[in-house]
Amino acid sequence: MKPESVIVVGGGLGGLSCALALGRQGHAVRLLEQSDEIAPIGYGVQIGPNVLPVLDGLGVGARIRQAAYAPDCLMLRDAYDGEPIFRIDLKSAEFRERFPAPYVAIHRVDFHEVLLDACRALPNVDLNQATQVTGFSQTDESVTVHSRGKPDLTGSALVAADGLRSVLRSQLHPHDTSVSIGYAANRTIVPAADAPPVLRQERGVSMWTGENFHVIYYPVRGATEINIVGVFEMPRDLAADDAGSYIAHVHAITAKAHPAVHEVISVLNLKRRWSIADRQPTRKWSEGRVTLLGDAAHATLQSLAQGAGMAIEDSAVLAQEMAAHPEDPAGAFQAFERRRYLRTGRVVLESRALWPRYHCGGLAAQVRSAQWREMRDTDFYRCLNWLWQAAV
Repeated sequence: MKPESVIVVGGGLGGLSCALALGRQGHAVRLLEQSDEIAPIGYGVQIGPNVLPVLDGLGVGARIRQAAYAPDCLMLRDAYDGEPIFRIDLKSAEFRERFPAPYVAIHRVDFHEVLLDACRALPNVDLNQATQVTGFSQTDESVTVHSRGKPDLTGSALVAADGLRSVLRSQLHPHDTSVSIGYAANRTIVPAADAPPVLRQERGVSMWTGENFHVIYYPVRGATEINIVGVFEMPRDLAADDAGSYIAHVHAITAKAHPAVHEVISVLNLKRRWSIADRQPTRKWSEGRVTLLGDAAHATLQSLAQGAGMAIEDSAVLAQEMAAHPEDPAGAFQAFERRRYLRTGRVVLESRALWPRYHCGGLAAQVRSAQWREMRDTDFYRCLNWLWQAAV
């Protein structure tokens, strides 16, 4: 390992994007992933119009477009009567004029493979798996990464892209923890040919919103497969390994839902769930030669479908600042944080604000639906302009 190498911890979309961005600039990069294989969990991910231009800049935009599916719209329906609450056209002339790229959905495995192949093609990017990082130490001249059962690694800089429960963030912020919101997500991908009719009817991103739950689905891989996510409020006293009570709870809180919602849930894998959490925005992402990136810096709820997008934007900005401060990683990291803090903080806080609007009931739900039904495509485009315009 070259002593001037930049060490990137985390082999997800953010870590790979960062390694690729830095590697294309000529940096020696060593990426460390704790799993035995650098591979993702295989579900879908949405990519907003702000993200594809960044991927173009990383040299992988064409392959992502080829592997992705371009949905017709974003559709929100009432989970009880099935009536539309809004439909945002993603292929209108105004959308194409206003935003820099299409809105697409892609299988996470396909996305990951494109980035991984691009990293492997660079001789200055070294990919390492089965490395469980436990912490770091640094001097004015270098940073050293400590791992369980492996020799220490020393480089010129360290980027922590190790996700929501980042080990390295916990060293920078010992008293800071992720914020669980009391909901869990269940994810499934099914072949379109085997899916219930409701899942095959739409050619957009379709979401059904109810009190304390929602279900969302969209095509991937040329509409041959359908990605499905169900999100449900968790009982407070439910044990993590109690699948039976959880499944009964899901059926209870969706009992009055439209038959189409039950069709979706019928093919949803309810035996495996992920707790949903985010992070409180913080101004301190870096300390000397160490910085945080992606979810490790600004984990967000899924309300705006921008978790992966923000990590990819981070990677491009970080590479730009490393180029602007070639002999000063600490200065580059501080400039990176200044450029990204407000935008990512807004994504975190606006996603939090949307969450109760998606999951409310009673009068609050009626008012929300009435407000959103008054809006037209132009209104939604204007509301999303800050997010979907290219920011890098």
